[in-house]
Amino acid sequence: MITLIVFVLSAILICFSAVIYYNYLKNKEILEFFPKFFQEIYNNTSTGMSLVESVRKSKEGNYGRLTPLIRNMCLQIEWGTPFQIALENFERKANNKFIKKIITLAERAADFSTDIGNTMREINEYIYLTKELERERSTELFPQLISLYFIFFVFLGIIFIIFSFFIPSIGITNLSEYKILFQHIIIIEAILSGIAMGKITENSYIAGLKHLTILLLVSLIFLFFIL
Repeated sequence: MITLIVFVLSAILICFSAVIYYNYLKNKEILEFFPKFFQEIYNNTSTGMSLVESVRKSKEGNYGRLTPLIRNMCLQIEWGTPFQIALENFERKANNKFIKKIITLAERAADFSTDIGNTMREINEYIYLTKELERERSTELFPQLISLYFIFFVFLGIIFIIFSFFIPSIGITNLSEYKILFQHIIIIEAILSGIAMGKITENSYIAGLKHLTILLLVSLIFLFFIL
């Protein structure tokens, strides 16, 4: 049976990870809808609209969690807030390095480019290529993710064999100390493997909290009913 302290700490970690990962998903959704938003800006500027007019017109679209930020920015512009300040406020609320980079490029294009439509097209193509590379990377790394999960299950199987067959075969009858040791090893392995999976597949330790939670749940089931 799993020790109380291991169960409590694991449960706390799962809840904590779930909260952080939920916030991560919200920010991720903002980033996922940003290319659609910028595509709309590009479409508007290609018809001859200024950047300010394009942004204001884009508020009519649906961009998920990004929509309130866009409408708030447009509202600031309508109330007389300078466009650059409204963009900076939008950038700060979006809180994403990639969005900040694109906003900076768009601002410079508005200030220095004589052909805003062509510049927006180039930025839009850059966004598309960046996201396409990310999708390709995710697809290529998916088999590796499956392998990492498989390795973890193999690890649990090895622990089970050692605890259930090898240790008793060498004459050790008091298994409680070994059981506690294996519990700690399994939980630590679940935590480290989960975080590593996120870093490898999505280049984010926070993304690994999803895998960490899954592996911890699997570990708790294993410790409750098998080990």
